[in-house]
Amino acid sequence: MSSITTSTTAGSVSSSSYMGQYTGITSDTIDQLLQSDELRKTVIQNKIDKINTKSQAWTDISTRLSNLTSKLEALQDEGTYGTKKVTSSDDASATVSGTADSMEGSYDLIITQLATSSKITGGVVSKADGTTKISTKDALGYSGKLTITNGATDGSDTALTVEINVKATDSLKDIANAINNAKDPSDSTETKGAGLKATIVNNQLVISSEEMGDRTLTIGGNLKDSLGFKDSQTTKGQSAKFTLDGIEMERNSNTPTDVVDGVTLNFKKADASKTITLGLTNDTDKELSAVKDFVSQYNSVMSFLSEKMDVGDPSKSDNTTGALAGDSTLISLQSKLQSTVLGGKSVNGVSASTLGLSVDRNGTLSLDETKFKAQLAKNPNAVKDFFFVDTSSKYSTEKTGTGYTADFKAVIDRYTSTKSGSEGVISLRKSSYQNEIKDYNKQIERITEQIATKRARYVTMFTNLDAAIGSLQSQFSYFQSQNSSSNS
Repeated sequence: MSSITTSTTAGSVSSSSYMGQYTGITSDTIDQLLQSDELRKTVIQNKIDKINTKSQAWTDISTRLSNLTSKLEALQDEGTYGTKKVTSSDDASATVSGTADSMEGSYDLIITQLATSSKITGGVVSKADGTTKISTKDALGYSGKLTITNGATDGSDTALTVEINVKATDSLKDIANAINNAKDPSDSTETKGAGLKATIVNNQLVISSEEMGDRTLTIGGNLKDSLGFKDSQTTKGQSAKFTLDGIEMERNSNTPTDVVDGVTLNFKKADASKTITLGLTNDTDKELSAVKDFVSQYNSVMSFLSEKMDVGDPSKSDNTTGALAGDSTLISLQSKLQSTVLGGKSVNGVSASTLGLSVDRNGTLSLDETKFKAQLAKNPNAVKDFFFVDTSSKYSTEKTGTGYTADFKAVIDRYTSTKSGSEGVISLRKSSYQNEIKDYNKQIERITEQIATKRARYVTMFTNLDAAIGSLQSQFSYFQSQNSSSNS
């Protein structure tokens, strides 16, 4: 036989149409023959799924460690410490505020006189062409200079003179802005303001000293008359007068900061007949809340690590284990966190244990709030320094320091860092997982190609076999028919 196709009354039939016609071998049969190869793919895919589960577990751990880092950073923030609770018997008349270094106290205040600024008010300004009805944005048409001298009336400081250059295109608003933006001519860095404030009222320039108290303002320059200062009015500034705990004082400010160390007084209304009681006490709520948040997040992290390392009950046939059971890297992380949480160098007798931090036999961290508050009351600065001492340089873009939180954060950073060239353990581990998955996927691709090749070969082979059997059957029938005719 030179061909595996036969002729029928229906015409020529392709070889693939014969598969299974005589042998009974179908696509399902071929699938069964390829089952062992498909099983190899399944085994590899299961390995990929396990790796993805491990990788996701490390991602979740990294997220929780990052949350723990944010709690540590809150304990490094200056704003967490030394906040003050303030009270005033009359908020409309005066209030008080304090820094981290200010002492607790109660003060009796009587405000006799509020501080005001010296100012000089010019006349209504007209344009150079005589137009009187103008907008503050209209070009005035004047070119020249306006000089302003500002100094203490009692000569307690050096008088300062600024020179404003005016162009014909400048408006009244432009001139006011130039005065407000003027710099101290004695400052070589040109960053210190001249201490002047200009406003426009009824097309009149009103220039005042930013520093309150009795000061002398003098206007000069060839544009003095044109800009309304020929017949100007001067208002004399005055100092704030007040009594604090029976001591009479004066200050050229309504917010003096040099009366009580670390305390700012804020005068709003004068009334010599009224005594205002101001209170300043340490606010420990913020520090306590920050430590409690840290404790809670630490316990959350440790609980999650234990869950991922859980070996279950090996004696049970349906035992379920954690995604990272037996992982030495995770065991090491847990151990380092446990050894760090009660560590830290003692600062003036303040340590993790004296602050009320303790760990029970199950590894759960807890805080004794009574102990913590007692240490804050005893030595708040030592508590702050125990947690963190900032050692960052003036121009540093990254906060550096020492203390409990710095040590703890350093441990976490070794695992969570994603900086190029200094990747943490988790980043390196996940990168290794990705490389493994790439290799396994390549194996699956090769097996898939092998299966496709085998399938094509099987189809061809069994189709040819059915075609050959069909041909033999046809020839046998022919011989049988010829034999019957010959016998007849």
